[in-house]
This record gives sequence, C-alpha cells and structure tokens, in this order.
Amino acid sequence: MNIVKTTYPWYCLVDSDEIEQGDILEGCPIFLPPANLTLNSLEANFRLTRRNVIVMSQSCDMVKGREKITQVLLCFLWNRSEYTQGHLATDKGMEEARRGQLPAHHLLNECELPNAEREFRIVDFHNTYTLPLDFCRAFAGESQNRMRLLPPYREHLSQAFARFFMRVGLPTDIPAFRR
Repeated sequence: MNIVKTTYPWYCLVDSDEIEQGDILEGCPIFLPPANLTLNSLEANFRLTRRNVIVMSQSCDMVKGREKITQVLLCFLWNRSEYTQGHLATDKGMEEARRGQLPAHHLLNECELPNAEREFRIVDFHNTYTLPLDFCRAFAGESQNRMRLLPPYREHLSQAFARFFMRVGLPTDIPAFRR
C-alpha cells in the first residue's frame, strides 16, 4: 500500500480590502479601556494600542453588499517569542496548545511564505475586541501582503473558539467512581 503525503498550505497573501475569517491584521489599532474603569469614570480616556489580531467573525457575514454585521470580532495574536514567562513559554505548554488542551489558546503554524515568514503564533481567546467593518476593510486595504489563514486551518481555529465559549461549568458534578 502506498501512502501519498499531501501538503496543505496554512496561509496565503492577500492584497485587497476584502475581509474573511482568519485574516491577520498586523499592527491593527485597538482601543483598550483603562484597567480602573468604573461606572463613575465612563468619560475616561481609552488607550490606543497597535496589536496583531486575527478576524474571528464569519466570512459570510462580511461579504460586500450582503453584510450581516457592522462590527468585526477580533482576537489578539501573539508571537511565540513574546511568551517569555509562564506555561506557554515552555515546550510542554506549546505542546499542550498544539494538542488543543489549553482551551483559551490556539496555536497557528509558522509561516514560510517568501517575504512573509513568521514564527509560531498563539491566538488568545481570553479577550475579544471589535472594530467597525468599514474600518477593518480600510485597514486591510492599506496592508500589503496581508496573511490569511486557509482552510481547513481556518475552520479548526473557529472550532477552537467555539469550544472555548461553549464550556459549561456545573455547580455540582457527578462524584468520581472509586474502585
């Protein structure tokens, strides 16, 4: 029996303002509320920062002329090298992320496309952010050789995101069976 090894590319490069799930927006402006935000401080200044993010909204909801959303859901995308402390800084932590054993994190493969080489990256589901769809399109249109996660890896990311949000913690669990 012959086994045929196939390779599925993880990424492609895009030069347009069209947005799809799995699009990577590098250096995207994100507005962060102050850590001490209260009902009495709603007039506080939000901090503008630039982060690498990945689009989590469904592609079908962002089709030009048939938009079903006005805000794009985004998650932070961290480089592996940015984790210098904690569990994800270890090979064990990265292996657990690779296996899908860390529900709040999803590991993306390194990119080897010419002129777009990137290290392993981790999608962080802990915090989500939104920006207007028109803004994201304009930002994407200005980004040359923007990376896009391809199927089936894009769907794998979406599934991991869904698993993170659909977790249910029971108030009382069934006791462990003992021998």
